[in-house]
Amino acid sequence: MKKRSVIYLSLIVLLMFSLNLFAQEYSYDYKQMKMDEYRAELAKWQKREADAKAKIAEEEAKIAKLKEELASLDQQIEQTWNEIYALLGTDKAGYQQYVSDLKALQNEVSGFVALSPEEIYTRKDEITKFEERLAEFKKDKRSLTSESKGIIAQIEALIQQAKDKATPAAAGRYEVQPGDYLWKIAKMPEIYGNPYAWIRIYTYNRDQIKNPDLIYPNQVFRIPKVAGPNEHWVEKGEFLYKIAGYANVYGDPFKWQKIYEANKDVIDDPNMIYPFMVLTIPRD
Repeated sequence: MKKRSVIYLSLIVLLMFSLNLFAQEYSYDYKQMKMDEYRAELAKWQKREADAKAKIAEEEAKIAKLKEELASLDQQIEQTWNEIYALLGTDKAGYQQYVSDLKALQNEVSGFVALSPEEIYTRKDEITKFEERLAEFKKDKRSLTSESKGIIAQIEALIQQAKDKATPAAAGRYEVQPGDYLWKIAKMPEIYGNPYAWIRIYTYNRDQIKNPDLIYPNQVFRIPKVAGPNEHWVEKGEFLYKIAGYANVYGDPFKWQKIYEANKDVIDDPNMIYPFMVLTIPRD
């Protein structure tokens, strides 16, 4: 009703504007106009008004029909979604909650990727946890919608970014040159600036270095800059019993043998370990 009043008001304004233009164009002299001329002009304007009202009624009918079509379409869309939800084993509220939880994981991984490479490397075990949580989301039927697939793809891309970002932080790279030896490499300012740290390079590259006195040109060694989540860098005065007792290791000194068994390739005597060694800490 309010909309109709607005339309009528607009029409009246338009008619008044038209009358004004018409008056300016024809400059009627009503004092000199005869009754027949007046009636003819009145009839003409009455016809215009009737035509305008008919046009308004026609447009209103079209609007009403469109509204009915839109309402019918909305019902069809809602019915279709309800059928989709049923196939996914959920309802609208359950699906929206799933998408909300998925976006929360996306935001969490995005925040993780924003960390420095060093921080990501020291916490890279969290990447595995992200992958496990995402795997659980993917098992749910609600992951089959295009919306869910899009969010999942973005999370997978973020997880890959985290992996890529952690790799250079895990270890720099050094290509062995003719005349190099571990002591010399460790002493370089851009490496450790400490020749005694040669054993760190040795223990971190145990897959390539079988004898620390024998390295070869063109070998590419990883140069660790920060300890990983399952590593321990030996400090002066430490021994296996003491390391195993650390709260962030096992919190139980009697588990020292687990460390020894996992590092037999670099520990000849469990009573003799050295500063700068990189030891793998096996987890249960």
